Amino acid sequence: MAQKITFTLSADIVYNATSGILLGDFNNWDLDNGIELKKQKDGSLKTTISLETGKTYQYRYFLNDGRWVNDSNADAYAYAHEFFIDNCVITVSEKIEAPIKAEKTEVPVLVEAPLIVAKKVAKAKKETVAEVVAPVVAEKKTTEPKAKKVAVVEVIAEPLKTKKAKK
Repeated sequence: MAQKITFTLSADIVYNATSGILLGDFNNWDLDNGIELKKQKDGSLKTTISLETGKTYQYRYFLNDGRWVNDSNADAYAYAHEFFIDNCVITVSEKIEAPIKAEKTEVPVLVEAPLIVAKKVAKAKKETVAEVVAPVVAEKKTTEPKAKKVAVVEVIAEPLKTKKAKK
């Protein structure tokens, strides 16, 4: 079973290139059978192809400015020893069909806590974590230990002096 997969190469990777092709296991890395990428308004390059589900493919992009580039959104990367590069990897998983009628379930409700913003940086630095968080957890009783102040001490050790052995 085939599934349509959209490949998008971001504008920051495309840079000054105006076009490119998608090459990979699915077209035997054949430059003559490269899948054309369409330039988007945002500067990215994009194409959609059908790939077999349950399979893993390696691929890369070849741009008209002569660069081979990788997809920053690839599932993984596989090192190609013979070329000393990483190929992009995509695994096409089977689509999971959503049930026609969802069962009614209870969902826990999250309660919003008030946002605490430090108005003065100097004052915020003097407060401990416990003092800043206290208003948020004031109503909730907790058994967690209070925050402790920890001093950092730098220790400089001198080398031990040893006595020379008598001959």
